[in-house]
Amino acid sequence: MAIRRLPDHVTHRIAAGEVIERPASVVKELLENALDAGSTRVTLKIVQGGILSILVEDDGAGIHPEELPLAVERFATSKLFEIDDLERITTLGFRGEALASIASVSRFEIRSRPASLEDGAFLRIEGGRLVAGGAIETPRGTRVQTDDLFFNLPARRKFLKSPSAEQRRILKVIQETAIVFPAVSFLFVADGKTVFRWEGGTRSEILKAVLGETRLRETRYEKGGVSAEVWRGAARPGQRTEILSFVNGRRVTEPTIRSALFALGPEIGGDWVVLVDCPPAEVDVNIHPAKAEVRFRNSGVIFEAVHAAAKALLASGSEMPIRKELPAEGSSRALEGAALALPWPRVCAPREEKGSLSAETVPQEHFGPGPGTAVVRFLGSVSDGFLVFSEGNDLVLVDHHAAHERILYDRLREALRKPFPSQRLGLKTELSPSLAAGVEEHLSRLAELGFRFEREAGGPPSLEAVPCFPGLESVSPEDLLRSAITALDENPEDPLDVRLARRWAYTACREAMKLTDRIDREEALSLWQQLFQGQNTRTCPHGRPAFLRLEGSAIRRHFGRRD
Repeated sequence: MAIRRLPDHVTHRIAAGEVIERPASVVKELLENALDAGSTRVTLKIVQGGILSILVEDDGAGIHPEELPLAVERFATSKLFEIDDLERITTLGFRGEALASIASVSRFEIRSRPASLEDGAFLRIEGGRLVAGGAIETPRGTRVQTDDLFFNLPARRKFLKSPSAEQRRILKVIQETAIVFPAVSFLFVADGKTVFRWEGGTRSEILKAVLGETRLRETRYEKGGVSAEVWRGAARPGQRTEILSFVNGRRVTEPTIRSALFALGPEIGGDWVVLVDCPPAEVDVNIHPAKAEVRFRNSGVIFEAVHAAAKALLASGSEMPIRKELPAEGSSRALEGAALALPWPRVCAPREEKGSLSAETVPQEHFGPGPGTAVVRFLGSVSDGFLVFSEGNDLVLVDHHAAHERILYDRLREALRKPFPSQRLGLKTELSPSLAAGVEEHLSRLAELGFRFEREAGGPPSLEAVPCFPGLESVSPEDLLRSAITALDENPEDPLDVRLARRWAYTACREAMKLTDRIDREEALSLWQQLFQGQNTRTCPHGRPAFLRLEGSAIRRHFGRRD
């Protein structure tokens, strides 16, 4: 087949797909433009999770009418001129792709006026095609509205989440932006309702508002032009480690920063916010289409700065008192004052009862991947952590994290067929603003699942009871609620019990048994037994293989041995 150049309208949509993945991507790009323009106040309004409409207004410098057509062309920018400028980028945006990409996949309108002019100008574009433009009366600054996102890319639109899920992604973007620019005022309105309002203040104040933390600790480390500002909220029992990392004002996912924290050991649980500032020449921000990743010229310096700051923070004082939770009323489980988030329940060894399975060998006739009566033996584990078993002449490697997730998923599926029991919390849990927003949207469904909430004086809801299922003891109330909301937001092709079991099993296992955990003989054999008693033993709930079988006949053939 002959090689041909793609038409411009096709290449523009391909390029747009690299930058604009969902409504939150649009919001991120428009917020960055507003902040680069020196805005002190930004208003965001959306309809139907941003799928139907997104409007961003700012009071920044504005765009001169003669330059407005250039602003919506690809690679037209006021922030970059020479190739060397890529090594000293100080603005959030710089490639000139954002507006052109947004305009090519939506019905788009931009209005702008600099302070020096009485009138501004506007452009209206549909699917990348200019349909109108001219002079217009408009306030100082820039107003961008995008309607019917992906109207000309139905395949992309089909993969968007529900409006409520997309709205929460947008809320996260604007809140994270406020963390970096706490002096700027932000207003977020969704479907006519104010979701987030920030009138400007200090970083401590915005972190308390966004994270829902009343006591935060902070420290800084500076060396050789690199500074690390590190904040931490108190860890709660069973809470996973949440890390918000920013580099020169950009929200990024950066392995060096995560490694610097996790190198401190298991005591780092809780909410962390890390803001790194370094010379622009020391960081490459142009390695990801959506600028979500960066690469450091000298990652060792960054590691040292973050690690030192976090270490000093851990050593600077005690944590908040850990809340104690109480068992459900009428529950037979004796927690005796322990927190709801217990340590991960290790795989229990088979009980020594008459007719039970031995902890030394396990006859396959009771369970196993295939027919027969071969004996199963646990041989140990390889360096990567995979468990090694022999089953007759076969060799079987088991990913015990995937296997445990499958076991927990199957148990939850079975338990979810029965009424949902609730477990009362000893102390009500105050919810972060983003989590409270999800509760408001799914309040009745969450109540059906066993969650109980209390509201005082018209304030946000607080969590006072959670569903009680075996295997979820290690999950914090907030994470249990968050994963339930995620399951409710997912497209309803799968039944709700499938989505819930999959999410809860993933949440429990992510904070629990790791591939590198050491497993003793009894636990390994019990894991084998429980795995192969299930209906689907081959994969975890997300499709990752749980085991690999090397048949004895194949092993003998490999070494040139006859059967």
